[in-house]
Amino acid sequence: MSAGDRNKIPSPREDEGQELNKNPEASAHTLEAEAPVQPVRKKPYLARLLNRLGVRTNETAEWALDWIQVIVVAGLLAWLVMTFVVVRMRVPTGSMVPTIEEGDSFFVDKISYYFREPAVGNIIVFWHHEREDQTVRYVKRLIAVGGQQVQIKGCEQFPADECGIYVDGERLKGEAFDRPYYNSGHYNFCGVGAAQGEHCSLNDPETVITVPEGHYFVLGDNGRNSLDSRFWGFTSEGDFIGEPFLRVWPPSRIGFMNGYLGSNR
Repeated sequence: MSAGDRNKIPSPREDEGQELNKNPEASAHTLEAEAPVQPVRKKPYLARLLNRLGVRTNETAEWALDWIQVIVVAGLLAWLVMTFVVVRMRVPTGSMVPTIEEGDSFFVDKISYYFREPAVGNIIVFWHHEREDQTVRYVKRLIAVGGQQVQIKGCEQFPADECGIYVDGERLKGEAFDRPYYNSGHYNFCGVGAAQGEHCSLNDPETVITVPEGHYFVLGDNGRNSLDSRFWGFTSEGDFIGEPFLRVWPPSRIGFMNGYLGSNR
């Protein structure tokens, strides 16, 4: 190779430039491929709906509509959960002491009772009609259901081995009923056909009542300080809400309850 030929050999930089100049379109495509692609922000559903109706929206309006959409969806989900799944309840009285203390707060299982019936002996939550225009949530223990007979032999009148609650002639036993019960309450069960003769209220230990079909007989665990079926009669199955299953307040008593996951009833 002559000295003149050596002088004609292009340098690496010149060679790159020549290659790029040979195919300028390929060079442009290479640069485009390396450039980051900016994602197209999708309009919120409410903005798209308004656009279809002929209403134009700018960036600020779409930002506001996006937040409105999030709030509406969150509110709808919360309503569905509170209506069909669980509800939180705080107990303002001591009617269920010692099982539930005054001020305790817990979640109520609603969803499982679309598929099963509440168990006698468990704690239940239900709507109570305090006045014609007012209902409040009550929490009591379910003692008997429609068709069963109930008698209370108060511990102030009967010895310890006899006093208690009798359902269909059998004394209720177990941890849930290991507490004193008392004959009190002025409700006239004869007036609703649930008792007969002269024995009409549970003040009388001789009174035996029959729970009407479609109703429950309930009592508070704190027998001396509980307004329950002894005082206002039966509660309707239609007013049943659910059963407490998880105590969340106070912190020292957090945990499952009412027989859930092996907890005490």
